[in-house]
Amino acid sequence: MKDLLTNTRCLIAVALVVVVLSVFFSIRYYDWTWFSRAGGLITLIGGVLATRRIIRLGVDELFQTDHTIDGGHVVPTPEEIESESQDRRDIFAAKAAFVIISVGTIIWAFGDLLGKVFHFCALCR
Repeated sequence: MKDLLTNTRCLIAVALVVVVLSVFFSIRYYDWTWFSRAGGLITLIGGVLATRRIIRLGVDELFQTDHTIDGGHVVPTPEEIESESQDRRDIFAAKAAFVIISVGTIIWAFGDLLGKVFHFCALCR
């Protein structure tokens, strides 16, 4: 479960699938609350991405890592290389989380209005 919750690409893909499915159901059933509700799920996925580092390390190890001063080695060890790679992934996940949380919140708040816009445009023809 921890591997799934820290897999940034998988979480982004799930968010996209949620958007596509919610649009499909909204069009199929003429009910744009499906799309609006999907915004809540997308925001939740963004929250998981934002906390990737905490999920990956756990609270105790995160605290220990943040309070340890390590001068490193002249030639980085495999553990240091992996740690740096994971830190870069944490940064990417945080940036992606900002975008996903923002989009999810907008969809959650205004997604049902999209159907009204389409309905209005159809009436204007």
